[in-house]
Amino acid sequence: MLRNRQEGLTTLHGIWVTLIVSLLFLLHTWLVQATGLIQLLPDTHLTLYFLCVVGGVLVTLRVYQAWGQRLGNLNWIECVQLSAQQLLRIALFLLAAAFATKDTYISRLFLGTFLISAGITLFVCNYHLPGLICRIVFKASSVPTLFIGSSSETGKLSTWISKKANLGVLPVGLLADEPESIPIPMIPRLGGIEDLGRVLADTPVGQIIILQNYLSEYQTRDIVDMAQQYGCRIRIYSSWERDYEHPLTIDHEGEYTFFTLQNEPLENPVNRSIKRVFDLAFSLPVVAFILPPLMCLVWLVQRRQAPGSLFYTQLRSGLTKNTFSIIKFRTMYETNQSDDQTARQAQHGDQRIFPFGRFLRRTSLDEIPQFVNVLLGDMSIAGPRPHLRQHDRVFARILKTYHTRHFVKPG
Repeated sequence: MLRNRQEGLTTLHGIWVTLIVSLLFLLHTWLVQATGLIQLLPDTHLTLYFLCVVGGVLVTLRVYQAWGQRLGNLNWIECVQLSAQQLLRIALFLLAAAFATKDTYISRLFLGTFLISAGITLFVCNYHLPGLICRIVFKASSVPTLFIGSSSETGKLSTWISKKANLGVLPVGLLADEPESIPIPMIPRLGGIEDLGRVLADTPVGQIIILQNYLSEYQTRDIVDMAQQYGCRIRIYSSWERDYEHPLTIDHEGEYTFFTLQNEPLENPVNRSIKRVFDLAFSLPVVAFILPPLMCLVWLVQRRQAPGSLFYTQLRSGLTKNTFSIIKFRTMYETNQSDDQTARQAQHGDQRIFPFGRFLRRTSLDEIPQFVNVLLGDMSIAGPRPHLRQHDRVFARILKTYHTRHFVKPG
């Protein structure tokens, strides 16, 4: 129920934002033409730019997917961040239209003032509009909610309850089998589990939230049966995310339900193919046009300062902990070093690095040959930094989730 209400709030908010920003463009255009403060040439394609504004706002609706669960409870900093993401997409649509049509007639001042006013409007909408929609849509359909569980665990839901109040969650009481309960603001204790029938008969309850592991399997079944008899919704709260200190993802596979610690969109072959196409499209021009002249330059300077091989290869850990040879421009003097010396990370003023090598490291130009690794499929443009296997063992002892980086290609 709450998920559907939240989705409805997000949809309604998106519709109203689209209408408001679209009307803002029309109003901005009318004011400019009426006042003459900004000169618009007769050949300006205002209809095209209006359609771009509408298209840009519609594309920004995807941004709400990341903010949807918090929509209606955003602070002003989060509203600024959300509005900036939306405004950037609208600006890109407008600039793309001007570039594609080679429109030299459009006034940059006209577009600039509109984007400023659109940014302010988006902030006001994101800050105030969700609450207004909730008051109009959900105020008359609040859901009296009864909690079943320990008072201490229920008290930890206070923040969630306050955030969901705008969606109509109205706490009416708590049932708990414990000799003494911790007082919870706005949630009175109505008795023990055996009092459920009396409470449901005397109190209008539309939803029952059961705290996971508080009841036995048989007690839970009895409560579910009684809730269905009285027409109450049932929700079971799981504290696993807090217990495991890690967000959980729910996988529904037919009649089976699994909880997993990671959401892995790249396990979808379509997403993986799209990412691979992006890697090839980005790395191929670099390898074909940028790497060859850079190789010549680096080779010439190396011959003067530190003769030896042009490239430096080293085994690194990649996807599923498989090792591959990473390729870099050599930035150190070529000497025989032990494994421990090789694994020692470079530091400021490291005497192993020749002068031009310091420049390569400071500008990250020494990593340009890694685009060859991208072409070979060992690496990706975006991904976690690949480390030495010796460092992997050290970092894994410090960070317990370290090896999850090997679920994807390094970048």
